[in-house]
Amino acid sequence: MEDHQKVPFAFTKRGVYYFSRRKPKDLLGHYDTNRLVFSLKTKSMRVARQRSASLSVKLVRCNA
Repeated sequence: MEDHQKVPFAFTKRGVYYFSRRKPKDLLGHYDTNRLVFSLKTKSMRVARQRSASLSVKLVRCNA
């Protein structure tokens, strides 16, 4: 199994994990793109999984 499948909403680039998720509908009008993509600033799968999960929860709460 590949690393990006083990960390939800994340992918790796040169060994560093990046978070990628669709923007909530209420934010779409404020930005040119429809995705949030930024570095999780880690090469550790464990840390990336924790950070990705935390960010996902925050996005869902903001959109609710």
